[in-house]
Amino acid sequence: MTGLPIKRMVLYKHGVGYFERQGTFSGDTLTLTFPLTAMDDVLKSLVVIDRNGQVRNIDFATPEDRAALLARGSIQLSNERSLLDLLRDLRGRTVRLTLTGKQGETITGQVIGIDVEDEKPLRRAIVSLYLMEERVVRPFALDDLLRVELVDEKAHHDLTFFLRAAQNDERNRTATVHLTPGEHDLLIGYVAPAPAWRVSYRLLCEDGADGASRCFLQGWGLFDNQLEEDLVDVAVTLVAGQPVSFRYRLYEPQTPERPLLGDAPRPQPKPMARMRTMPAQAYDMALEAVETMALAAPAPAPALTIETVTDSVRAIAVGEEQGALFAYRVTQPVSVGRGQSAMAPIVGAQISGARELVYNQRRLDKHPLAAIRLKNETGLTLEQGPVTVLINGEYAGEAVLPFTRAGAGFTVFHAVELGVTVLETTHETRHLHGIRLHDSDLLIDEYMLLFRQYTIISTLHTPSTVIIEHHRTAHTELIDTPPPLSEEGFIARWAVSVPAADQTMFTVCERRLLSRSQSISGLTGEQLQHFLRDKLLDEATFQQLSGVLNLYRQIDKARRMITEHEVEQRRILERQQHLRQTIEPLRSTGEEGALRQRYVATLAQLEDQFEQITRLIAEQQATIEKLTAQIERRLRRLSALKHTA
Repeated sequence: MTGLPIKRMVLYKHGVGYFERQGTFSGDTLTLTFPLTAMDDVLKSLVVIDRNGQVRNIDFATPEDRAALLARGSIQLSNERSLLDLLRDLRGRTVRLTLTGKQGETITGQVIGIDVEDEKPLRRAIVSLYLMEERVVRPFALDDLLRVELVDEKAHHDLTFFLRAAQNDERNRTATVHLTPGEHDLLIGYVAPAPAWRVSYRLLCEDGADGASRCFLQGWGLFDNQLEEDLVDVAVTLVAGQPVSFRYRLYEPQTPERPLLGDAPRPQPKPMARMRTMPAQAYDMALEAVETMALAAPAPAPALTIETVTDSVRAIAVGEEQGALFAYRVTQPVSVGRGQSAMAPIVGAQISGARELVYNQRRLDKHPLAAIRLKNETGLTLEQGPVTVLINGEYAGEAVLPFTRAGAGFTVFHAVELGVTVLETTHETRHLHGIRLHDSDLLIDEYMLLFRQYTIISTLHTPSTVIIEHHRTAHTELIDTPPPLSEEGFIARWAVSVPAADQTMFTVCERRLLSRSQSISGLTGEQLQHFLRDKLLDEATFQQLSGVLNLYRQIDKARRMITEHEVEQRRILERQQHLRQTIEPLRSTGEEGALRQRYVATLAQLEDQFEQITRLIAEQQATIEKLTAQIERRLRRLSALKHTA
């Protein structure tokens, strides 16, 4: 890369690293080499500090691959016939040939071309020169050439360009730092793609004589050296968190498109200049991943205790808050060979913890999980990573430790307790709570009761306690249920004791108040009696509503009578229409005259009946209006009494 070694390296979780090179340098140009894939990030972040001089400018190689570079030159040399290809591409250029022999004759002229026999191209090739002053073309066997000198200056530059392009490394690109002459004390910092560092944990738990648990958390940071150099005595920092990072295309030149215009027709210019960019990529580090597995058969008990682990490995990292990020600064210089990886202990602390059996149907159906509830008392932010759990020196399962800030609590679910089964049943009921009067309606309040019963069956030989994690229903309250141990969000937790080889039941009852409207006119006497019996109505209100209900019944009776009268009126109208149609063709004399008079008398009787029924309908309508007014007065009076009370 360069004579300046890497002295500081900061690695992140989202695929980049920050690198610092430091050292002294003598001269005015310093060449830096970077992987091709890193150029966008380097150009976005490169910083050069010269403590003894000044930085004039930085240039970098054009981002073309080798084939593209070579294709741009006038000289193209193959790997097998480079001399023949050179003489071929020098056609028209002036060269000076030195021939073999004692005198070492030199001939200067323009290359006409080269003639080659395919069988022995190097031994039988002929190169021809045109001697302009003599107006002579002279051929020379390739075997007779001792030296070819490029007299043409352009030919010299073209060959130099080809050789420089042929040295171009497909994987790497260079940047040249131009400095003032003299000695320099340089610091060069830049961001470049780098493998994300990882962390793995060991959680040791030991049961004390008093039944309490002692826990020790050890964390190892893992990182890789994929640079093309060894890292020697480098200050390493591992950063936890989620910084925003993205690629921005800076290295590849962007030539904006322009419209092609002609004389006829003359199209409307459509500028299309734009810069293509890679979209920002957010790396979601806050994953809620809790993996569980059945307890494996225990291996022979190793001599693993909190004391032995603490004495054997000491954490060599210091935690530092960096705003939204958290850094583990490794306090000892690290050396990692090229293509090698390293592990460093970055966490080592005793923390508070308690072992539990936790049942949560959304996490696992039918069985509780063996868990350790912990508090992060390390003083460090814990990055997400796998954790191996050892209880009393034996392997007890694995999990994924979540991203956890200092002081926060977290739970490690490491195994399934198959010796305990939890069955759930649910049902709901409703019962009336109260009745309120609103205008001509009753507002009926009723409770919806949601019951969830947990039946816990244990086949264990010792009593156990199962933590029930119940997902609360929105907008409800708990009734006839013991207060929960804790509530976080919509999850309430209860501790339920289960006897050995026995079962127990635990029920959670949630209540929600609902209201619905019921028209008083649609009530029945039986419903009023039911309200009175359930003490939702007092006797006075019951009597008032009974009176109102009786008035509604009278209104219903009046409406039925009106309906019957209207039916009778329609029947009379139909008979009158029929009689008029019968009378119309009858003569006024004779037998037809007598029949006509009788029909006319019947029509008069029907008309009298119609008018009488009309009067009866008007009377019933007046009765309805009177009853309605009485109902309104009674309801207003009853509502006023309720508000006063």
